Amino acid sequence: MTSLHGRDGRVDGRRGAGPHRASRPSRLRWILAFSTPFLVAAAVVIAAPHAEEARLVLRDLPPSASIFAGVAVLAEAVSLTAASRATRATLGPGAPTFRHVLEVDLVAQGVRSVLPGGAATSAGLRISLLRRFDVPVPVAASAATTGVVVSNIMLGAVFLSGVATTAWRGGPSPGVAVLVGVVLLLAVTAGLGGTAIARRPDRVRECAVRLTAPVRRSVGHPTEATIVGYVDGLAMGMGRLRSVRTLTALLAWVGCNWAADLVAFGLMLVAAGARAPWPVIVLAYGLANVLATVPITPGALGLVEGTAVTTLHVAGVPTSVALLGVLGWRAVEYWLPMLAALVVAPFVFASIHRHGGTSPRSRSHARRLTPRRSYRGWTR
Repeated sequence: MTSLHGRDGRVDGRRGAGPHRASRPSRLRWILAFSTPFLVAAAVVIAAPHAEEARLVLRDLPPSASIFAGVAVLAEAVSLTAASRATRATLGPGAPTFRHVLEVDLVAQGVRSVLPGGAATSAGLRISLLRRFDVPVPVAASAATTGVVVSNIMLGAVFLSGVATTAWRGGPSPGVAVLVGVVLLLAVTAGLGGTAIARRPDRVRECAVRLTAPVRRSVGHPTEATIVGYVDGLAMGMGRLRSVRTLTALLAWVGCNWAADLVAFGLMLVAAGARAPWPVIVLAYGLANVLATVPITPGALGLVEGTAVTTLHVAGVPTSVALLGVLGWRAVEYWLPMLAALVVAPFVFASIHRHGGTSPRSRSHARRLTPRRSYRGWTR
C-alpha cells in the first residue's frame, strides 16, 4: 500500500526517552518474524489448488486485458504521488521538494513491506530521513501521526461505503457487521479524540499515559515517552489542520490516494475477467485493507490476498479469476513499489550526502518544538 496506508502509525517524536523493558518487544518481533513464513506458506497452500486454473485464465485473456492492466499501473502511480503530496501538505511550508518526499516515502514503504510489523520501523526511518532534509523531528513525527489518522479514517469511510452499497443484497455477514461496528466506534473515538487533543492537549496526554499504564507494565511497550510523543504529534498536527487550506489539501490528496488504489484494484479484476459489481469490489477492497491494519506479516502479505479473494468468491466471482486479479493488483501495489524503493534508495542517500545533513536552523527549530519533561509531566 502507499505510504499513507500506514497501518500502524507508531511514531516517536520525543527526546530523552527513559529506559524501558526491551526484551518483550524484541520477543514479539521475533515471534512475528518466525511465524511469517508459516502464515505465507499457509496462504500459498490454500491458493495452490486454484493456481493451474488461474494460469489457464491468464493464457486465455483477451488483448484488452493488457490495456486495463496498464491503466491500473498508472492509477497506482497516481496513488503513490498523491500519498507524497499529502505528506508535503502535513509537513507545512518548510517541506522538502516533492521529489525528495516521494523518494523518502518509497524507501520507508519498502522497509514496511519487508519487516513483520514494520510500520513503526518505517515511520522512524521516514522521520530520520526527513530530518536530513531540514525537517525538525517533531514536525516529521506530527506529519506522520496526523497522516496515518486521516488516512485510516478515509479507509474506514471506503469500507463503510462498500458495506452500505451491498447491504441490499441480503445484508452483511455477522463478522462484517461486527467489523462495521468496530470501524464506526473507532471513527467516533477518533473524532472525539481529535477535538479533545486540539482543545486540551495536556489533559489528553495525562489520560493517555494513565490509561496505557497497565498495558505498558505487562508488555513493556510502548514507553511513556512514546505515548507522550504520539499525543504531542497529534496536537501539533491538529493545530496545523485548523488552516482550511491545509485541511482541504490533505483530505483531497488522501482521498485521491485511496481512490486511485481502488481503481487499480478494480481494473486488475476487470483485466482478469471478473464481472463483479463495483459495490462488491469496493467492499472486498475495503475489507482487505481494514484487516490489513493488523501488522502480522510484512505488508499484510497473504492476509490481503486471502481476504479479497474470499470476499469476491462469496460474491460469485470464480476463485481462479479473483485470485488472478488480486495477485495482479498486489504486483503493482506491493511488489513494484518495493522494487522502486531499491532503485531510489541510493539517490535518497546521495541527496542527503549532497545536502550535508541537518542544518543549524533545523536543529534550533527542533529544540524549540521537542517536548521537555518537567516535574509536572511533559511540556512544550
